Amino acid sequence: MSASAVESRREGRVGWIRLNRPEVKNALSAASFEEIHRAIEAFDNDDDVGVIVVIGNGGVFSAGRDFRDTEVPPDFERRRTRAFEALEYCSKPTIAAVAGYAITGGLTLALACDIIIAAQSAVFQDTHAHLGVITLRASRLYEALGPLKCKELLFTSRRVSAQDALAMGLVNQIVPDEALEVAASTMADQIARHDANVLRAIKAVINEVIRRDQRNILDLEELAKRRFEDGRPERASLVLNAGKK
Repeated sequence: MSASAVESRREGRVGWIRLNRPEVKNALSAASFEEIHRAIEAFDNDDDVGVIVVIGNGGVFSAGRDFRDTEVPPDFERRRTRAFEALEYCSKPTIAAVAGYAITGGLTLALACDIIIAAQSAVFQDTHAHLGVITLRASRLYEALGPLKCKELLFTSRRVSAQDALAMGLVNQIVPDEALEVAASTMADQIARHDANVLRAIKAVINEVIRRDQRNILDLEELAKRRFEDGRPERASLVLNAGKK
């Protein structure tokens, strides 16, 4: 029996979601996205959970989509979108605890959270330009960094250290690798002790202000991506080959 791609459990008022494919640096498969979606929905509907933490097992957050996954269902794109949306629009505060790689889809997953705590080993990167495909959910990176830094990271596909990420405002704080889980737990506990309805209202107000048109923007991003890929079928081969390196 294969291990679950995602582990979830509640500890006190904190719901933990652990990416559990360390043998492939927690690369995101169709099963991963499906399980992330289910875990987020379950915690969001659980009144005993006040905060949700997303973390990766094996000392790494996520290296992005698993291009070696041979079981890609026809509804893969829908599963991926549904998982990201579940986290982005979750009514409860969310924390990404990032060690090691947070690359492309892994970076998007971290950016879907409200707060990012980085270990000293954390490395952030968006490789869409390198792979030759349209960026998905670039608006989240724009939201965090503004247009100049967002375009720099997307155009260059360069890797960003934890220290550089802190300096540009991509993460909230840096901690030693061995302290990452404790730091995430401590912040989650600080948040969860407050009234859940107040936290929900605060998050809703902030998101209404900064994401008033986000759903339309995300729809436009999805449409642009599909049009680009439909018009350039060789891109699919490029991406799959890049994933084998």
